[in-house]
Amino acid sequence: MKPASILLTDDETSIRLMLRTALESDGYDIVEAGNGRDAIDSIRRHKPDLVLLDLNMPVLDGMAVLEQMKTWPPEARPRVVILTAYGSIPAAVKATRLGALDFLEKPITPSELRETVKSVLNEPLLDSPPVISDPQVDYEEALNRIRRAMRSEDFASAESLLMKASDRKEKPTADYFNLLGVLYEVQRRWRLAKKCYGKAIRAEKSYEPAQANMRRIYELYTFGRSKQAVLLGDEETCETGANP
Repeated sequence: MKPASILLTDDETSIRLMLRTALESDGYDIVEAGNGRDAIDSIRRHKPDLVLLDLNMPVLDGMAVLEQMKTWPPEARPRVVILTAYGSIPAAVKATRLGALDFLEKPITPSELRETVKSVLNEPLLDSPPVISDPQVDYEEALNRIRRAMRSEDFASAESLLMKASDRKEKPTADYFNLLGVLYEVQRRWRLAKKCYGKAIRAEKSYEPAQANMRRIYELYTFGRSKQAVLLGDEETCETGANP
């Protein structure tokens, strides 16, 4: 079987070398690009199975690369994992709306890199849900409206509000990351859901809804349970009705 091909796109040579060293040892074919424009050319020429895409690059940044790829036919778009520095998580979340399947925070450990690459290569490509415009609202009110939208299963509106909340100057809270995890879970994007629940727990160690959601999602993976309640951060719950 032909090994999977991976395009490494980052303007820092040392980071590309680390990525290449870790992934070549697992047998992947590696191609490199140092900026977004070269990445676009390389994707068209080499048709990689996966792109590790840095967001902050010269000439053309990672978000612009994703926006261009979004205009291509689905069969021409490779899987994408975003590389982002700590503190730019809202940007990475937005990138998932443009088709990225996961994001990795720098500095990246080889074990995390290998696990993510292996999982994403086995994951089907997903189109982003539609965005419903909504007026700007207070941050806490936005979180409450997100909860209400999720209870009524209006997940497109919930996603729109979450994206608007991520644009604000307030530091993302445990509530925000937990609700984002719920949204990813109902979209069946299990790995991203776990990542967001973990961020909620790190943001507020006693935040029980995210702890309960994390425990439950591991049980889903382990025991294949279905119809599990997802905690939204208050007394209300919604049902995923999904089985990974």
